[in-house]
Amino acid sequence: MALSIEVTNAAVRTEFEHPSGPLEFGRGPQREIPRCVIAGDQSVSRDQLRVEPLADGRLRLENLSANTPVVVDGQSDPIIHLQGRDIALPTAVTVGRTRIVFRPAGVPAAVAPKTPPQPPAPPPPVPQPAPSAGTVTLAVGAFDPPPGLRSLPTPGQAAVAPSASKPRTSPPSLDGAGEVGPWLERIIELQKTSSESREFHDKAARALIDLVGLDLGLVLLRSGEKWTIAGCGVASDQTTVRYSQTLLKAVVDQRKTFFDDLDSLSGSGAGASLMDIEAGVASPIFGITDDVIGVLYGVRTTQGLVARGPITPLEAQLVQLLAGSVGATLARSTASQSLATFEQFFTRELSEQLALRPNLLDGHDADVSILFCDIRGFSRISERLGPAGTMDWIGDVMGELSDSVLAHSGVLVDYIGDELIAMWGAPVDQPEHATLAARSAVDMLAAVPRINERWATMLGETMDLGIGINSGVARVGNTGSRHKFKYGPLGNTVNLASRVQGATKYVRSRILVTDATRSRMGSGFATRRVCQVRVVNIAEPVVLHELGRTDDAGWGELQQAYEGALSAFENRDFHQAAHLLAGLLQTRPDDGPSLLLLSRVANCLVSTDGVFNPCWDLPGK
Repeated sequence: MALSIEVTNAAVRTEFEHPSGPLEFGRGPQREIPRCVIAGDQSVSRDQLRVEPLADGRLRLENLSANTPVVVDGQSDPIIHLQGRDIALPTAVTVGRTRIVFRPAGVPAAVAPKTPPQPPAPPPPVPQPAPSAGTVTLAVGAFDPPPGLRSLPTPGQAAVAPSASKPRTSPPSLDGAGEVGPWLERIIELQKTSSESREFHDKAARALIDLVGLDLGLVLLRSGEKWTIAGCGVASDQTTVRYSQTLLKAVVDQRKTFFDDLDSLSGSGAGASLMDIEAGVASPIFGITDDVIGVLYGVRTTQGLVARGPITPLEAQLVQLLAGSVGATLARSTASQSLATFEQFFTRELSEQLALRPNLLDGHDADVSILFCDIRGFSRISERLGPAGTMDWIGDVMGELSDSVLAHSGVLVDYIGDELIAMWGAPVDQPEHATLAARSAVDMLAAVPRINERWATMLGETMDLGIGINSGVARVGNTGSRHKFKYGPLGNTVNLASRVQGATKYVRSRILVTDATRSRMGSGFATRRVCQVRVVNIAEPVVLHELGRTDDAGWGELQQAYEGALSAFENRDFHQAAHLLAGLLQTRPDDGPSLLLLSRVANCLVSTDGVFNPCWDLPGK
């Protein structure tokens, strides 16, 4: 497929047709693949962009640059280094300060995207060649903050005394709407921009150019000792982007805004590289935990023989106000992202608490109820459906089961293949955690007929569930690692809950709860004690109860007859146990626990070794 391509920046505008195959863009020389060499924009990398028309009419874009992102019109997330993306035609992208429009050959230009050009991306923060006359050069790490460099007080502090050689004037009044009004308008405009976009940081940096009259504005974000240019504004294409690491460190260490004019800077031993700087300002950006996460940074250069004056205290205060707005917007975005992440696992109400009180996720011991739910016949069904069909089916099933957890204020701990794990009682206390877990289990079983009806044609059979619940003390917190967060419980309480779920296969019951859970459950449940077992790798025996349906009209009779037979069996009255079970199975011939108990009774009746233990050692997990 042939392409019509238009390349535009401040220095060049060219339009040409590319017949077919891959094409590269960049400032570097021709390579093996045909290349459009972009001139007039130093922010474009030597190897910047590779494009290739696809057979379906779309265009494959790949960013070759480690420094300059590729911004696609209408998309908020840029294409980063070595990332590829397929885009429908016509489309347009911005790299640095260059805009490139792609459309199928023969399609008129009016059909091309009309999205306004994106704000220019900043030049990459890499060492630059020696500046020519008139360029702005603020050398990285070139100077220490001079003794005369002034600073604004942090909240609650007195103003820092200026040096004797530079008397400090009182800040002008903030009453003048003519001076302050544009700043407030810019801050309001900034808060309406998504902080996740490059546009947000570029707008903040550009405000230093438009409102303070600086020649370079930067938003620098900090990660440990590393600084990244997140936003950039320049007064002209001749501006070179550099900054002082030493000054940034002073802002971080002292948590305050520094500002001053050329007299102080030149007296600090900064060197010839700073002799064309007339004034500068650097203000901290605070994060959600009140740490310095970045700096709003700008400089003013000399222009000919006319001095434009120092940064005034009022201008420095307004820069500090703008930096505060940037920090508040970033913090709000971080909180919103945390809330969105929490809502994948927690109810909205709990997510809101966690966003405000993240310490609730710290590791601690808690009294909890743990639920394990397993899909019966998963291997057989997935073999029939294939990978794609299995993905759709399991997604539908887990969605229904998860709804049952969240509807009863539970926490979704994990999905492991065909198994769901949920928890109640943490990260906030829930006195009724066992009751909530039991109600959730009953709702899960109620969802099975709906799921089977939707998938009857595809499955050719019905699926079922096995659910186990245990209650007790567990250690809850981040059970993942520093690389991947996973909130959940650890300990014997969790292990036993997993074994109880496995026991449902042997006891032939759909929901089993331990005695610890049954004792904590409220009223309104249909339950019966089914057996005492010893599970794999856990020494202490555990009493299991079956959780039935409350709408089962004959449950009361079933419970009475079965528990009577179980008591007779445990007291070694095997004939009475067999008699009660025979009568029960006449009305409920498919009752799994009754069939199992009758088998154990029969073995005892014919046994000759005289060894009897009512506790059953389960043969597997």
